[in-house]
Amino acid sequence: MLTKRTNVLLSEEDHLMLTNLAKESNKTIGELVRHAVKKTYKINKRKTKSKINKELEAAIKSGWKYLKHPEIPLDYKALIEYGRKY
Repeated sequence: MLTKRTNVLLSEEDHLMLTNLAKESNKTIGELVRHAVKKTYKINKRKTKSKINKELEAAIKSGWKYLKHPEIPLDYKALIEYGRKY
């Protein structure tokens, strides 16, 4: 579902090109722009998830010492703030 609206200023040449492409492909200019944005700027989710998993793994490994040694106090506020990143 589309929930955000934006305005884009185009040159006459670019607008004419998009209009012609839209007619040829039986799509709207908005559909063409959304497709181009996804194709050009979309972040590779696998890389992102992999990076997050590595960060979480490192955090778990560093936190494991606190579980092994309960005399070291846990900073729950820091743990909560760290968890809010994701």
